[in-house]
Amino acid sequence: MATTAYSEHYAREIDVEQLAWLLSGRQPITADEHVPEIDPKWSDWIRSDVRCSSCGRTGAHVVRSARARTTQKLIRQSHFRFVGQDGTDAHHPFCEFYGEYDGVLTQSDGLVNLGSAKSAETRLIRELVCKGIEQRLFDQSTIRAMRQWFFELKASSRVRVTVTPEQIEWTRCLRRHSQFQRWTFHPAQAEMPGFDWAAAAKYHFTEEHLALFELLRETPFDLPHWRRAKELATKHKDQEVFDVSTLRPHYDAALTLCGFVAKNAGIKFSPIDPDSYKWRGPPIPLLALCALSLFVSRWDMNAAIATFTKLLTAPAPADLSLGNVIGLNPFHEYTPWRLVQLSTDIAARSFGGHDYPGQLIAIEAKLREQYRLWKLQNP
Repeated sequence: MATTAYSEHYAREIDVEQLAWLLSGRQPITADEHVPEIDPKWSDWIRSDVRCSSCGRTGAHVVRSARARTTQKLIRQSHFRFVGQDGTDAHHPFCEFYGEYDGVLTQSDGLVNLGSAKSAETRLIRELVCKGIEQRLFDQSTIRAMRQWFFELKASSRVRVTVTPEQIEWTRCLRRHSQFQRWTFHPAQAEMPGFDWAAAAKYHFTEEHLALFELLRETPFDLPHWRRAKELATKHKDQEVFDVSTLRPHYDAALTLCGFVAKNAGIKFSPIDPDSYKWRGPPIPLLALCALSLFVSRWDMNAAIATFTKLLTAPAPADLSLGNVIGLNPFHEYTPWRLVQLSTDIAARSFGGHDYPGQLIAIEAKLREQYRLWKLQNP
């Protein structure tokens, strides 16, 4: 559900209430003033002017909020519904809002609401965005252009989802497997009175799957990413989706800039250690602003650092409302989709099935049999 959208005419991100006030030609005097109704005469204009913040499609219809009659509890948020001429979903199939029409869902975390300023890191990034707009380093149209650039990049390359949740779980088990210590089994080792057969099986497993472990470097441990990857694989089974590998160089650049800024800005953006951004991910507002800095700097790292330096050293903004925008996180669900594609590659290169506990049991049985035969020859 798109709670905000981009107006070509007003050249900024707006929600339904803001659009209603703009079209009425007046501004609210008090914060709780009743929001005016949008005259139906504006319907065709809204359909052609207001665009989806993610995919840029037109066809917007205004859906007002609704409350329960008895409790007055909010049961539906005001939002924009994008509908084609034939009544079908107007969003691009790769858009994160595609198919979300129940009015209950919140704005996708692919769009960072800097206007809400609910966390310290969001408030900090909001102030930097205000500085950037006042210093004319970028504006809302720049943010809109970056959204469209990233969306077109994603839409230009597609892959079909063939991996199963079981294969993703197999990849997760490989990631959690401690493969760093190398050891080669020999039956004579089992003569030790306290020989650890389970550990020997894991060492042997490492040797058998060494090539797969090379593919798993710099992938996250965090369970939520893996859980989401399974959900995406199930939801999009046998469907074409964007090839997340096209984002890899841009994501790596943004991640590098995030780490550099967090270490050298003299400001604490988050409790997360910048050295762990690679595995845990950076703060989403910081990632969005770093991506924007790189975008306006034509993806030149030193130029982007210079841009960020200007943001940090600029005087305090005169108007904090300039940061009341929706900033794009162009890497929305990048990590889960990367795990989907990585698991596809791992599954294709694997042998002996995808049952991790079962393979360890089979390997231990094989090693015990090797020891038994060796013992017969070496009583």
